[in-house]
Amino acid sequence: MTHVTANEEPAIPVLFAHKRCVDWGVGILASENDGKRHYLFQDGQERILANAFDALMTRIERPTPEQYAAFAQLRKLLLTRAPKGGTVQTIAAAAKFEAQMTRFHGTYPAGFSDPQWTGEAAESPPVRKRQVLIDQAREELSSEALDTLLSSQRFEGVWELVMSVLRRSELVSPGQLRHKPTGETTHEFAAAVREVLYGAGPYVGRFDRYVAALTAALGKPPSWELATALSAVVHPSEHVCVELVMFRRQAKAIATRRAIATRPSGAAYTAGLALARSLVNKLGEHAEVPRNLLDVRDFIMFTLTTATKPKAKKA
Repeated sequence: MTHVTANEEPAIPVLFAHKRCVDWGVGILASENDGKRHYLFQDGQERILANAFDALMTRIERPTPEQYAAFAQLRKLLLTRAPKGGTVQTIAAAAKFEAQMTRFHGTYPAGFSDPQWTGEAAESPPVRKRQVLIDQAREELSSEALDTLLSSQRFEGVWELVMSVLRRSELVSPGQLRHKPTGETTHEFAAAVREVLYGAGPYVGRFDRYVAALTAALGKPPSWELATALSAVVHPSEHVCVELVMFRRQAKAIATRRAIATRPSGAAYTAGLALARSLVNKLGEHAEVPRNLLDVRDFIMFTLTTATKPKAKKA
C-alpha cells in the first residue's frame, strides 16, 4: 500500500493523460491502494483506476510549459490535502528558504520557466544550455557507444569521453579533470562507467564500484562533484550532482536531518539525493517545478552562494 504525503519525494515531474478522456486534462498519481491507482486531474477530480484500466494512462515524456504549470498546481493541491506530520520546520529555517525564493525570483521573475533560466533568452550564459549538454551526453555515452569502446578495448577512449562531457558541464572544476590514468585502471574505470549508467543492480552498489574505480584511477578519493556529475548529466531526472558544502547548507535551510558524509559513497549519496527530492517538494509548495535535478542543483548553488562584495578602489 502506498500513500503520498507531504514528506514524500516525487519524481520530476511525472504527468499522465488518459487516452480517451482528454477533457480531464493531465493528472498526477495521488496514491496506490489495494492494486488501484488514484489520480488527481486538472479538472479537480480524483479518479480511481484498477490495474485493468491503468493501461489507459500514458506518461507525458516532454511536458509543455502549460503542463509544467499544471503539475505545480496539482502537486500543491495534493500537499494541502495530505495529512500533516513529521518534523515541524523551525521559524528560522522557514525564513532561510523564503530568502532563497526571494533571491531566485529577484533574478528570475518567472522562476524555472524564466527564459533566462531555461537558456532560451539570447543573452543567457552557456551554462544555462543544459538540455543541449544532456542530449549530447546521452548520445556520446549511450550504452551502444560504450559497448563498442569496451569490446574494442579502447578503455582510454571512455575516460576521454567522460572527461569531455564533465568539462562541458561546468559541474566539476577543471583541475579535477586533468589527470590521465594508465594501465589496468582505465579498464576498471570504463567498465564501472558502463555499469553505473546502465547496470541492472541497485544503484548504491553500482555507485560504490564507480567511486572505487575513480579512486584507483586518480590515486585518491574523488570529490563529490566528480563522483556524481556523470549520472546527473546522463540521467538528470533520476540523479543529482552533489556539492558538499552547498548541500549541507541546503539541509539546514529546509530543516532536514539528512547528513551527507564528507567522502562519496552509495549510502551517503542516498542522503544527498533524498535532500534534492525534498527540495522539489518545497519548491512545489511555491508553485515552482524544476525540469530536472540539474535545475535543483543550480537553484541551490545560485541561492546559497554568498555574494562577492566589490573591492574598494585604491586612493
